[in-house]
Amino acid sequence: MNAIKRIFSKIKAGIGTVLQRLKKMLFLQENKIIVYIVLAFLVAVILFLFVVTVLEKPKEESLSANSVVPQKKVIKKPQEVIKEGITLEDEFYKEPKGELSSLIQKANILYNNGRVEEALELFKRISLYSQSLANYNLGVIRLEEKNYTDAIAMFQQAIETGDDVALSSVNAAYSAFQNKNEKDFNEFLKLADASLVDSAQAPFYSYLYGLVSYYKNQYFEALSPLLHPSSKDYLKQSHALASEMFLMLGDDYNALRQLKKDTSSENLLALALLYARNEDYLTAKSKLQDYLLQNPDDVEALSALELVELKLQHYGEGASILNKLDEEHKKPFFKIKVGLSPQLFDIDQAQKAFWDRKFEHRQSLQYKILFHYAPYKVFDAKKAFRSFSEGELDWVVGNIDEAVDSYVRGENVSKINHDIVEGLREIYLGDLRKGLQKFLKNAKDYFQHPVLYYNIGLVYAQLGDFENAYVYFSKAYYLNHQDVLAGIFAILTGKMTYQDTTRIAGMISGDFVNLEFPSEDERVFLNELFLYAKGGKPSSLSPTDTMQKAIHLALVAVSAMEAADFPKIKECFTKLRDRFPKDLSTNIMYQVAQNYGKNLKEVSLKFSSFFREGSFSNIHSLYYGGGLCRELYVQVAFITGNLPFVIANLQNRLTIEENSPIGTMQALGLAYIYNQEFEKAFSVYTNLVDNLKEQDSRTKFLGAVSAIGAGHYNNAVALLQISKLDSGATLESRYALALLYQQTGNLKSAITLLQSVSNKGFISEFFDFSIDTTELLKEAEQ
Repeated sequence: MNAIKRIFSKIKAGIGTVLQRLKKMLFLQENKIIVYIVLAFLVAVILFLFVVTVLEKPKEESLSANSVVPQKKVIKKPQEVIKEGITLEDEFYKEPKGELSSLIQKANILYNNGRVEEALELFKRISLYSQSLANYNLGVIRLEEKNYTDAIAMFQQAIETGDDVALSSVNAAYSAFQNKNEKDFNEFLKLADASLVDSAQAPFYSYLYGLVSYYKNQYFEALSPLLHPSSKDYLKQSHALASEMFLMLGDDYNALRQLKKDTSSENLLALALLYARNEDYLTAKSKLQDYLLQNPDDVEALSALELVELKLQHYGEGASILNKLDEEHKKPFFKIKVGLSPQLFDIDQAQKAFWDRKFEHRQSLQYKILFHYAPYKVFDAKKAFRSFSEGELDWVVGNIDEAVDSYVRGENVSKINHDIVEGLREIYLGDLRKGLQKFLKNAKDYFQHPVLYYNIGLVYAQLGDFENAYVYFSKAYYLNHQDVLAGIFAILTGKMTYQDTTRIAGMISGDFVNLEFPSEDERVFLNELFLYAKGGKPSSLSPTDTMQKAIHLALVAVSAMEAADFPKIKECFTKLRDRFPKDLSTNIMYQVAQNYGKNLKEVSLKFSSFFREGSFSNIHSLYYGGGLCRELYVQVAFITGNLPFVIANLQNRLTIEENSPIGTMQALGLAYIYNQEFEKAFSVYTNLVDNLKEQDSRTKFLGAVSAIGAGHYNNAVALLQISKLDSGATLESRYALALLYQQTGNLKSAITLLQSVSNKGFISEFFDFSIDTTELLKEAEQ
């Protein structure tokens, strides 16, 4: 190439001499054929010199067909969709067109008619015109090489010829911007704007007009020419720049719509990221995979795919991508910022999903309802009821079942029965924790008695500690296979904590063949409950007035919830409310069932009276009872707009509390979370854990939720680590920790935790993440 350049530099130097000789020959009318041949040769030489000049750049740095300069201080994410300059050289080299072709034809006509001087002037203009294109394209080459100073010089020379001034000025402005020369940037931009009219007939005019408007921060003005192009040329570039404009204006949908019009492979990554921004994660994943087939080591695409996999709840796939990046010692391109799921605070969503709340498991609310109405067990029901009557206590929720325990004989029955009744007294008074402490103390003395284990499991289930509940229900069933209810509850709590309950289910199936049930109704009920526990199959039972136990009606209710049979749901909770008119949880579920699907504003006004003076005024169990009551009370207050009243009431309660404030504080902390007062919630839960020594995993978990909401990530990690250790199957805790570890760059721990929640059907109700744009913004400003 260098040898060719040297040869043609000599040829170029001699062109002036040859032209003078031709001029003389024409004037003297000497050999016209030779003159025509020489002139044609000179034109060919001029064009070839131009080609050689443009192709100076090595092959691996070949020129793209169009270029655009990024707007000052603007982040081009998901991708800089426009990167190159506008040039006509591809069209020009194929066949001389437009003005150049016309000039050559005109010069030939003038020459043939003997107007030699005018013909030569045109040939000079042809040479100048070609040099203008050469300078422009050399400028683009220098721009691609990031040699912005030389690029400006080339574009300046192109500008001085007076041809396509706007075109060269735009790219000169970009080069000046890259050199951080704001003065020259503004000057070139003004020149481009002033000379736009000269390019009005060019095929790229609408695109160039939009581009100049873009750099002037006139985004709406830029959209019009881009959406209504003046020709079919540069449509791809117009669509890409229009997509950029819509991104700038926060319109992700139309940004995607514009970019989809160009199906070229170089847009795959930008398209994928736009699909992700529009929450179409399946399409985003497909586009990313197509892009990675061509670019398997692209860190940006790999990082984006990992985040898309997490959004799709494909935690194992996300972990695999993180592992690939970690093994190759590469950091994820996108940093994340952990937060709380927006859906957690969406009132419309919360109202619609009330009967299908997750709490880590889709049937969680149903299971909690069953535990709420489940019976406690004693050895002598008559003595138990007599004891309650002597204390002027009426049993309210559920019934008492009389247990048959082959391990208990003689006088032991009376002693154990008395101790159990003492624990049940505390539970009746609404203080589950005091009742639990009595049961646990008795279990130390009678460490092989399944009735105590069953009761302990039931208290834990009502408090929301399902892992401990699973342990004690399992012990109760293994010690006494006649207690089928304990075995079924072990399955339910095992599902809540993602345990393998296959063995227990198999044993219960065998027991049904051999056991003698107190009645046929009891056998049918337990069989229906067992089928429901194994597969969530709705029961075929219907609510009747002859159903003696509350849990029978509860099973029909949760089966109706599973089948979305709202008339049956209403009927069941109406019957339960008739039985337990003072029970807060029953009243809440009754009112929600009665008002299902009604206008939110209408329901809110109605529920305001319930919270202040109606059915919800008997709230003793809110302070001392189980977790279901607090969750229902706060959730319904949230979806009906009554949180401010509830919060004020709970705050006042704390000032006059003479007994344990734990239940009140737990309700208040949850109310603060739903009201998005995360600092206050974090303070409440910190007090519960650190000062009141409330060590259950649910309290620590909600403390971590409030910490993340408040941005106290270190505190959240500490609480989640403890919560995870206390309750190893808490998938929400593991997932939140995985996100927090990824946020801080601890990829190995994030990978391990993501793998631990994969393939379990887990969908987080509490946690989400966004892309942390802090560093990207800094890069854009540099």
